Amino acid sequence: MVFYSLCSYPQGFYVKEFKQNLNDGSAFHAPLDSLGSPCGLIKVRTDNPDLHFSGSIVGEVKNKLNEYYVYLTKGSKQLKVTHANFLPLVVDFNAYGIDEIASKATYILTLRESNYIKEKCRITFSLKPENAQLFIDDIAIENLSGNGFYQLYLPKGEHVYRMAYDGYRPQIQTITSGNTSLDFSVELESVMANLQIKCKTETAEIFVDGELKGNGLWNGDVLPGPHKIEARQRNYISQTQQISLEEKENRMISIPELIRSKGRLKIATNIPNMRVMLDGGLVGITPCEVETETGEHYVSCDAFGCLPNRSNVNVNSEKVTNTVLVLEFDSNNFFAEYYPKAYQGDIKSMSVLAANRMLKTWCSGAENIEEAVFWRERIEELDSHFYSSPSELEFAEEWLLTYESLAKEYEEKGDLAKAIHCYNKFLYIFSNEWSSNMLGEDSEYKDPQNYRKKISQKIIQLENIQKNK
Repeated sequence: MVFYSLCSYPQGFYVKEFKQNLNDGSAFHAPLDSLGSPCGLIKVRTDNPDLHFSGSIVGEVKNKLNEYYVYLTKGSKQLKVTHANFLPLVVDFNAYGIDEIASKATYILTLRESNYIKEKCRITFSLKPENAQLFIDDIAIENLSGNGFYQLYLPKGEHVYRMAYDGYRPQIQTITSGNTSLDFSVELESVMANLQIKCKTETAEIFVDGELKGNGLWNGDVLPGPHKIEARQRNYISQTQQISLEEKENRMISIPELIRSKGRLKIATNIPNMRVMLDGGLVGITPCEVETETGEHYVSCDAFGCLPNRSNVNVNSEKVTNTVLVLEFDSNNFFAEYYPKAYQGDIKSMSVLAANRMLKTWCSGAENIEEAVFWRERIEELDSHFYSSPSELEFAEEWLLTYESLAKEYEEKGDLAKAIHCYNKFLYIFSNEWSSNMLGEDSEYKDPQNYRKKISQKIIQLENIQKNK
């Protein structure tokens, strides 16, 4: 094939002479290559002003009075010479007794135009699209012009030309070259398919065959055949579709809304048994592990007697994310002495009186009242019976108000289980810690019989509602 191409389409130039000129010092100040070595100089002598050169060239090629100055890196073995009207000529230095280019050495390359043009037929091709590939008798022809224009000389006789380009229908034709020039203008027919992709997640990245095309919506032409469509977004589950398109087909692809990916989060605290929040919602007692959406979250712990702590965390879907909250006790709090012992498991060190006092002195608000109730009931778990004493009973009314108000709040929120629990605790206080002698004259709890009846009926009512849900 190589021999045939050289015989059928010889270059418009041939090498008359290539040698080193030992007496020429023009390369003494040659530029340095990328490794810092001085280049060698080839002086190309020719009468044609439209030659181009490629290879291990350093710097700009200059034309000086019918001589081209071409600087090549040390060790170069070839130089390619091209012209818009002819096939390229590759000069192999070894064929002329020169193994490779030496630093600061000057060489003379003399080129002459061939006489073959008079015996050939001139043929020109103008192709659209401009990047289409031209083949003559299955030999690829290099497009030196870069604009889809080819000019070449062919032996007289029959030849087959073929034009091809991705996304276009190839064209094949037999031509006969003779004494007159031939000119062909060929426009290939497009067979590209049109693809429109829309994802309901507008911020999702759209990929076609691994190439990013846009966000949310894309419309463009693609080659016929199989394609991989994918919608991606960080912290979401990617969606992929495999499709196959026919020639000139128009296809609309709709991708459903992407689903947020899930990850596991382990939360720990330096003091165990802490109630922790994830994005403001209670998730458990430390240490605990929860499943949540991937991405940015915040965990917090506003433990009774501790300084508030909040930390940002990025949940990953590929592995369990661990976070530890380091809590410090609030030394300025009136009941600071109780907290370390209580959090370390010595619940009995917090007397009922201490729990009552915490309720009495703590700021008002549902969350703080819940904290006080939480600690009171932890004490009750270890000491199920509260022994009545004046010091404890003086806060009985506070506890009655607390449980009744919490029960009403839970009932309004629809949390019937907690509401029933608080109403039952209300009745417990009436039975074990209440004394009418300790209450003020205007206390609404002076009539225990009516209150017990009222609360008992409320409990029955909520339990029936709970059963019917």
